[in-house]
Amino acid sequence: MKIGMMTRWNVPCGVAAHAESVGRAWVEMGHALKVFAPVEWDAPLTQEDEPYLVRCYRLNSGWRKKEGFFFDPAPFIEDSFDVFVVQNLELMPMPELLEIYPIIRERARTVLVVHEGGPPTDPDFYKFRWDAIVYFDDRYREFLSPLFPGQRIEIVPYPCHPLSKGDKYEARFRLNLPQDRKIIFNYGLGVFRHLHLLPTVERLSKRYPILFLTLTDVEDWFELFAGLETKYSFLETRRGPVSTEELYTYLHASDALIIHKDTAAAVVVSSTAYLCLGSGCPILAHDTNFFETLGKEVIKYRSLEELTGRLGDVFEGRENVAQTLEAAEKYVQKNSGWEIGRRFVELFKSVGAGVRAEIPVLDTEAGLPVDVSETTIVGLSEGPATVEPVSS
Repeated sequence: MKIGMMTRWNVPCGVAAHAESVGRAWVEMGHALKVFAPVEWDAPLTQEDEPYLVRCYRLNSGWRKKEGFFFDPAPFIEDSFDVFVVQNLELMPMPELLEIYPIIRERARTVLVVHEGGPPTDPDFYKFRWDAIVYFDDRYREFLSPLFPGQRIEIVPYPCHPLSKGDKYEARFRLNLPQDRKIIFNYGLGVFRHLHLLPTVERLSKRYPILFLTLTDVEDWFELFAGLETKYSFLETRRGPVSTEELYTYLHASDALIIHKDTAAAVVVSSTAYLCLGSGCPILAHDTNFFETLGKEVIKYRSLEELTGRLGDVFEGRENVAQTLEAAEKYVQKNSGWEIGRRFVELFKSVGAGVRAEIPVLDTEAGLPVDVSETTIVGLSEGPATVEPVSS
């Protein structure tokens, strides 16, 4: 099957984590994948791009008027696909995509993967017609069903990184980390949310030899934690980003991963949890709506007092921790990137991927199909371009 997917890729964010997990599984299954990714404004890449990826636009939301915005339609319409997938449409350059969407829609079935946690405010979001709309769990249905009347809406859970356990001693040796400390791992874009936990960890450090290891690619957060190393001797701060393989080495070296997120007004998931569940490292999670769909797979806490107790359980190797790791392993096996990728393929087949029929292209009059021969890329000679129709 030929699959085109428009998404962020090889950057530290939840959209990319989802896309990479299922996309790489499709490639392993033997499907032909082409990824249409943005030239990122400032997010660092976690690894070198694959040969099947082309970066041909900039993200839309909040940056449209920024110098350097562009959208190149040619890669989208120079080939045809059995199915065309869009991840997190709200972030994409929707007006430009709408111009060529009729061409894409004539050649391929189209599937939207919803990452938005509520109804988007941009009216362009609702001008696309889809063969299927995918969301992660039942919480999304309440706001999605009225937005897409008559369109097929399907639950396909958020994928997990495949199970990949490692040796703690070897991982610490490779990363030059001490063998005799209890390592609490603090990772990702939101490491600043854990700042208020440091006094609690300090008290616990009087009972256990602790290393609170922070890994972040955000320079402000790096400087924040690095600046506190003189006050809190158990702190160590390292710069990211790292590839998923390197991340798993850090997880194998750690006694616990901590994810502290307050309740959000939107429908949300913790992509970090799904990415890290397969490592064999216990995850301590603040009990909020980010973790509503996870039960015994993570160790939840509601207060700093509970956090202290849960960390003690981990350090002492108590039975409840073993039960959590067993539940996490079963969850990962059921929802691995391969399994979720397979479910997507079944969905693609069920909507007739590869078989075209007379179908509605847009929900509104967003314009006639664009003839590529009458489209040109206009921009600075040494900089990114913008798309404009050629005057007749």
